[in-house]
Amino acid sequence: MQLSTNYMLKMPEGTDNVKRQDFVDNFAKIDSVMKEHDTHLSDMVYQTAGGSATAITLTIKGTLVTGYPITFIASANNGGAATTINGKKLYKPGTTTSPNLIAGKAYTVWYNSISDCFFIKASAEGDADVSNVLATKKFSNDNDTGLVGTMPNNGAVNQSLPINGSYTIPKGFHDGTGKVTQSIPTKAGITINPSTSQQVIAAGQYLSGDQTIAAITGTATDADVVAGKTYNSAAGILRTGSATIASLGGRQFKSGSFVGNLGAVTVNLPFKPSIVYMYWNYYGTLIKSVLFSVIDPNTFYNLSGTATEAGSVGNNFFTRNGTGDATWYWYAWE
Repeated sequence: MQLSTNYMLKMPEGTDNVKRQDFVDNFAKIDSVMKEHDTHLSDMVYQTAGGSATAITLTIKGTLVTGYPITFIASANNGGAATTINGKKLYKPGTTTSPNLIAGKAYTVWYNSISDCFFIKASAEGDADVSNVLATKKFSNDNDTGLVGTMPNNGAVNQSLPINGSYTIPKGFHDGTGKVTQSIPTKAGITINPSTSQQVIAAGQYLSGDQTIAAITGTATDADVVAGKTYNSAAGILRTGSATIASLGGRQFKSGSFVGNLGAVTVNLPFKPSIVYMYWNYYGTLIKSVLFSVIDPNTFYNLSGTATEAGSVGNNFFTRNGTGDATWYWYAWE
């Protein structure tokens, strides 16, 4: 008796002795195959996962073998946390990382008997998230499909900076044509010569060349400048002189006046005089005298035409006169 190709059903021929059991065997096989077919049809209806977000329970009607597929609808978000299906780990394809399940979405998983775990069937791959994709643009990654980006599209951003200013570049996409600029006055290089007035290099400008402050020149030294006076030269800045009038080849000079008092008058000087010149007008006549400091202090010289004598000693010169209240004018040289 011949048998069918697919289910090995008995196919009697005209010469075969057909028995009742042959028909029973055929109907038993047909019943078994149809039941198995119904089971697979029921598996094609997506079941909603039971259990919790991370401990999912599913009704599995067949025997778990490598490649056994199950499609289910997630009932809760798992947030990418470690998740199991019927106590067996659920991973992304080829990893030990849990997938991100979103409530209301359907997922197909398949069983791997070697690792005794479920792997989710990849519908898309990628590690971009919504912040990496332009706003309103859709994309998919290994967590989900049909995601919408949130990255701002800034286009061309232009900014002018103040001197020493800064600018925070906004987060998001830039089209590459934006510019950050700065407008600063430019000053070319110059040489500034010292002067008696203040010279200012203004702030807020870009110096495109060297601003050179010329060195102070001059040959004066401390010995060339009167003591107590300051000066600038190649010898230094704000130096103080040490020279005296004598060291500079000069003589001290002083002048003044006094009123004759019919007696002795002494004039104190800051130096020892070598020449004293005195005069007064006597009824329109100019009376004058020249005295030397080396004159014997005990010797008095009479001024011609007057009742006045004069002499000098040390840093003083003095007179004895009989000119009353007449005013005398004098000049003394060291």
